[in-house]
Parts: sequence; structure tokens; C-alpha cells
Amino acid sequence: MISMKFKKIIFASLIYAIWSVLIGYLVPPLAIWASVIAAVVAGIYVGRKNNVSNAILSGALAGLIGGIIYSFVTVYTTSLYGIPLDVPTAGWLTPLLEPFKSYYAYFAIPTLSLIGLFFGSIGGLFGSIAKLRKIFLFLTLFTLFIFYAALDNVAWWWGRADVRWSMSVVLTHWIDIYMAFAFALFVTVLAYCLKIY
Repeated sequence: MISMKFKKIIFASLIYAIWSVLIGYLVPPLAIWASVIAAVVAGIYVGRKNNVSNAILSGALAGLIGGIIYSFVTVYTTSLYGIPLDVPTAGWLTPLLEPFKSYYAYFAIPTLSLIGLFFGSIGGLFGSIAKLRKIFLFLTLFTLFIFYAALDNVAWWWGRADVRWSMSVVLTHWIDIYMAFAFALFVTVLAYCLKIY
């Protein structure tokens, strides 16, 4: 019997849509993977504490809904408060778009929906496997540390006349990603050693 929590699915679809934008904007080196990462995370979120079939279906549905929401927003709005809402992941398929240049704006709809559907279901499957919780904790912490590093950049550059907010919030150096990785790994190991997870 398949039973899904639709509030959780809607929340996961928003995670996919919002994180696709934030990861692509805040961490340019990961921009082309932003939609994939966000879809997997959304799938993991709805897949936790679910059986395998429910988890896969919920992850796929969350990714599909999130992809539709995000793609419709990108069709009608190119940026939000200076944050570009483009779809870097679509760059994978650029060679296939040449004959359809006039319809390029609408290409985001099937692209993001399919990415969400496929990688959301994979995330759902991963989320349903209890033994992978250490990995999920690490990935969650890594993402949060990335966002924290972006906010730290803003605080560091705050008030300088030659630096705009949109410039200061972007992580342009790999050192930020390495530090987020190190902190996430340290906290994950600590959480399991102290049995606080």
C-alpha cells in the first residue's frame, strides 16, 4: 500500500527549486551540478523513514513538482534581487539545443522536470536506506557549511565601497569548498563518536 505525505513532498519540491538557485549562485564551481545535487537532497529528505517503494515514488514526485515550479519561474523571470535564475545544468544539453534556439527559454521545463524526476527518485532510494544516515548527515552539514561560508564572505566584505553584495556572497575559491568538506567531516565523526545523532 503506497501512502505519501504530500506536505513533505511539497516542502521537498521547494528544496529542489530553491537549492538549485542557491547552490548555482553561491558556489559557481558546482553550478552545473546544482540541479542534480538539489534533486538528490530533496529525494533524500522525503525518502527518510520510508519504505523503498514509497521513498522512490515520493522522491520522483518531489523532483517533478520542484522542476515544474522552478522552470516556470525561470521562463518568466531571469533574476530575483540580482540573483540569476538560469539553469546551469541545461548546459549539458546545449549541443542538442542548436535547432531549437527560439524555444530555448521553454527548454528549462522538460529539463528540470526530468532531472528532478530521475535524481529525486535516486535520492528517495538512498534516503530509505538506514545504513546511509552517516552519509546524509555529512552531505547536509557540507551544504549548510557552504551556505555559512557564503554568509561569512558577506560579513567579511561588508561596507567596502568597491565590493557589491552580489559579489561578496559568491564563493569563488576552492578553499571555501575544502573547508566546508573538512568541517562537515569533523562534525559527522564527532556526532557518531559522542552518539549524539
